[in-house]
Amino acid sequence: MKTKAQYKVRNWNAYDASLKQRGSITFWVNEEIIEQWRNQQKTGRKGASNYYSDTAIATMGTIQSVFHLPGRQAEGFLESLFMLMGIELAVPDHSTLSRRLSKLSVELPVVPKDKAVHVVVDST
Repeated sequence: MKTKAQYKVRNWNAYDASLKQRGSITFWVNEEIIEQWRNQQKTGRKGASNYYSDTAIATMGTIQSVFHLPGRQAEGFLESLFMLMGIELAVPDHSTLSRRLSKLSVELPVVPKDKAVHVVVDST
């Protein structure tokens, strides 16, 4: 009968630090993104123009996907991040996100669960 190999922790300080690191988040927002968050141009068509840019919708959709959040929770998560960062930006509501995200193409790479995910938001 094959027995399961047992792992013994020898360095509890390093082990504890690695467990705490799993919950760490660093979020950077490029200045250009802040300037491009809202649409400045009118569409010229009937009805209201989109208030939020495609970049804002794609950013929120990426956060929703990376953290596996429903729409309302993604909205609250981004609002709290902006508040903690001191950024005064309005966040698209969950219904706007749902409606607009269906018209955008956001591609995320498949990353194994044991790897770190780095999301960079810039003006491109």
